[in-house]
Amino acid sequence: MELRHARYFVAVAEELNFRRAAERLHLAQPSLSTQIRVLEEDVGVQLLERDSHKVELTPAGRSFLEGCRRLLQDADNYTRTARRIARGESVPVSIGFVPSLAHGLLPSVLRLFRQRFPDVQLLLSEMDSTAQVEQIASNRIDLGLIGLGLPKDIPELEIVVVAEERLVAAIPQDHPLADKLRKSIPLKTLADERFLLGSRVNAPVFNPWIIVLCQQAGFQPHVVQESGQPMTVLNYVAAGLGVTILPEQFSRLVTAGVCFIPLARPTPGYRYCAARMRNNRNPVLAHFIGIACEVGKGVSLHRSKISKDL
Repeated sequence: MELRHARYFVAVAEELNFRRAAERLHLAQPSLSTQIRVLEEDVGVQLLERDSHKVELTPAGRSFLEGCRRLLQDADNYTRTARRIARGESVPVSIGFVPSLAHGLLPSVLRLFRQRFPDVQLLLSEMDSTAQVEQIASNRIDLGLIGLGLPKDIPELEIVVVAEERLVAAIPQDHPLADKLRKSIPLKTLADERFLLGSRVNAPVFNPWIIVLCQQAGFQPHVVQESGQPMTVLNYVAAGLGVTILPEQFSRLVTAGVCFIPLARPTPGYRYCAARMRNNRNPVLAHFIGIACEVGKGVSLHRSKISKDL
């Protein structure tokens, strides 16, 4: 059965008159009558009883009418959805993000995206990079905003760098380094410090990366604790239990008892990336990634200017 036959049948069934149905459909009446007979032959049952005076639905026709109405409603819904997707409008998009993004880049991206695409519903979930990649690969989320690299290469995953920012050392406010009001410090300055890191469950890639950076700076960090979210770790720092290293966005948070000092080059910056499956061509994702890059470029340029000024 063709979709047009369902539309023809619904019109006749609702009008119970071939002439009025033909006018409604902008068809010639003989053509409509022929199409209805073709439909009945395809279905294999009589759907309408008609004579020169009236048209009535058979019991099979009444049941068939309800099915045709549902079919046409579904077809209309699918058509509208396809058109909205093509325009990048009114399509729910699920996005994961690493916790550090919530303190700077992400709010700016969301604000600009909402201005340009007010009808798109965004479903946001905070999770670490590894969890995001797993959920992207299983189609449970559409897009991930991740940090650093990945624990393993996934060819089907498309990665776009959207921003890069410096790392900062978070030290207790009464630490000797805090008294000198330094604009930046080499990472090796922290060689004799007690390191506090977030839970490895929450930062399975970040923690090993920090350790590697320390090793590249010429020392093995003395990690005394790995537990909690970044804000919990900062509270430990404020209590004088040690120091930690975080992306610069955390320095914008008002954290009593903590001093933030940028790490000097050659310590690399922390990269934020957008990740999605290559076969997910939803244009909404391209719009979102484009805005993230636009905002992220401004952040990176700002960081670069600060570095030159220092």
